[in-house]
Amino acid sequence: MRQFVVIFSVLFLLTACVSSETTITKNNPSSGGKTKFDPKAAAEIRVKLAVGHLEKDNMAKAKENLEKALEYEPNNADIYRVFGYYYQRVNENEEAEEQYKKSLSLDKNNARTYGVYGAFLCKQERYEEAETAFLKAIKVSNYTGVANIYENAATCSEKSGNIDKALSYYKSALSHNPKKTYLNLTLAKILIDKKEYKNARANLFQFQKSSGVTAESLWQWIRVSYATGKSASLNKYATALLTDFPESEQALHYLNHDYE
Repeated sequence: MRQFVVIFSVLFLLTACVSSETTITKNNPSSGGKTKFDPKAAAEIRVKLAVGHLEKDNMAKAKENLEKALEYEPNNADIYRVFGYYYQRVNENEEAEEQYKKSLSLDKNNARTYGVYGAFLCKQERYEEAETAFLKAIKVSNYTGVANIYENAATCSEKSGNIDKALSYYKSALSHNPKKTYLNLTLAKILIDKKEYKNARANLFQFQKSSGVTAESLWQWIRVSYATGKSASLNKYATALLTDFPESEQALHYLNHDYE
């Protein structure tokens, strides 16, 4: 099963790398050139610090910075989104959901929050709610991450057993971002399972054109060759698999005649 696409820019847009405590001020002409504290900018830096700590699994530091950010900006939807992800990471799911809902209550048209919340719901096996969140994210999306949302919707549909929806969403993800060439291989696997061999071959060709030959792509060629009774093709790809990737899991599948 594929993993969800989790990109920290979906949680919060990082524009700079911050590694130290920083006091944020801004010009205040009315006070003779003196400066005053800028809570919005300070909160933004605290969230950037928190995201950096989350990337490094420094959970206590992440929470500390998020709490400080909320002191500066208690009605900032972005902070609650990242806080929701923090609680999700530490397996406090009720608190995570509360934070996601708080974020959406403050900004009901935030595609990033709906996307992260949808992935959270899917992990809880709340598939219909997750799809609703993903579709809402897609509807209100005005940023380039829509392909990631489609991919997560596809992953969730696949997890729930709804293969037709998964296929449709994967295709949409690839259409919105053709650089996601690895999805051609994902699509090929599904299409072989659905016995749509012509389309599977087309996706395999596209994958290898952009990404080259891999153990997995050769294995899918073997599967489709076996399913369509093309023994010469099967032998060709099997020889390549055993020669180039002899210790791979896919080679073991072939040797065990495990084509499903």
